[in-house]
Amino acid sequence: MKRAATALVPRSLGGRLALLLVIAVVGAQAVAFALFARESSLVGRAAARTQVVDRVATLVRLLDTVPADAVPGVIEAYGSSRHRFTIDAASRVAEEEMDADEARFARRLDRRVRDGASQARLLLVDRDADASADRASARPQALRVSVRLDDGRWLNGEAPLALHPPPWIRIGLLQTAVSVVAVLAVVAIAMRGVVGPVTALAQAAERAGRGIAVDPLPERGPDELRTMTAAFNEMQARSRAFVTDRTRMLAAISHDLRTPIASLWLRAEMVEDVALREAMVTTIARMGRMVDATLAFARDDAMAQDSGPLDLAVLIRSLVDEHTVLGRDVTVSGPDTIPFHGRSIALRRALDNLVENAVRYGGCARIGLDRSDGAILIAIDDDGPGIPPDRIEEMFAPFARLEDSRSAETGGTGLGLAIARSAIRAHGGTIRLLDRDGAGLRAQVTLPTQDATSRGRTPTTGS
Repeated sequence: MKRAATALVPRSLGGRLALLLVIAVVGAQAVAFALFARESSLVGRAAARTQVVDRVATLVRLLDTVPADAVPGVIEAYGSSRHRFTIDAASRVAEEEMDADEARFARRLDRRVRDGASQARLLLVDRDADASADRASARPQALRVSVRLDDGRWLNGEAPLALHPPPWIRIGLLQTAVSVVAVLAVVAIAMRGVVGPVTALAQAAERAGRGIAVDPLPERGPDELRTMTAAFNEMQARSRAFVTDRTRMLAAISHDLRTPIASLWLRAEMVEDVALREAMVTTIARMGRMVDATLAFARDDAMAQDSGPLDLAVLIRSLVDEHTVLGRDVTVSGPDTIPFHGRSIALRRALDNLVENAVRYGGCARIGLDRSDGAILIAIDDDGPGIPPDRIEEMFAPFARLEDSRSAETGGTGLGLAIARSAIRAHGGTIRLLDRDGAGLRAQVTLPTQDATSRGRTPTTGS
């Protein structure tokens, strides 16, 4: 029930604003109509009782002017299907049954009939619906009246409090409809002046979070929104300046490090001892690979390359072909095409690192592609020993390795998973390592589809 109610709530800011305002308007109108209906009902019932009192007073005065033998005829002629009058020996209304309001009307009737010489009693009762009468005369309430005549007998009557539906109900419904239309018109204007800039800012923030270059947004709307937009533009400018400065610094460091490494390589080649020379060359080569991997991780090419359309299925199949040429057991299954918008170099590096790990530690890599609602799933399975569950998150840290040796040949540099997660997160996705209960390890990548990213949503799969 709660989930169904949540589904009825609009997801957009404009839709929720419109819904809240419409509920407020309809609620306020309903309260006002309820109060007005109550007051109108009280006034209407008072008017209906006044009419009954006047009718009874007229009948009593008429009976005083006709002979005694003509009284039954007058009673029958004055009555109707809605008004019942009889002359009885006793009153049908006990004096103690009347409340203060009914006693007040009884005194008014006394004053209307022979200057208070009579005794009148009134009582508001629930009227029994008569099956033989028409539906209009079957009223839920009626006014029962008893007036004592000069001969000691009582004129008893009962008349329904006929209240016609007041015309303000139609007016009220029309007023509510007009108010709702006016509210929706105001919301439409607000969507252009307030919600529009907020939506643009949210979309720009989502693109910036995925590493896409965002042009400065125009500052429009209320002062608070202008301030927020200006702060976002300034943050973007500072971030770009920081990335540019860091890239230049890393380029200089890369040049400075490669020069002494190349010098050491040349000097090592001149060592006459073969065993010592090979050991030195191996160590220097390992240093070069570690420097290259470290610079690649710190440089974060995902932020430098422009985002554009690509086909994930084609990219992964080309990656599989390269590993197959090298004699590695790498396969792929899934759709032939999966359109995506992102940075091909960064994604290729991330997926290549995952495939490299699967082949190195599991002997093979079986890649599965799938596209579900709002997400693209990439699963890379191997047949290796897996990773203990308590150490899975540790493996994403830079330079973290499962085996304790520091050999690049047996364990790599420990940057592959860190680089992969950085690139996947830059595309709004997530990456998880799942132990397959002794049957190997699964690296599961989840990326948002183009439809999901255009709406500012990303998958909620944990990383």
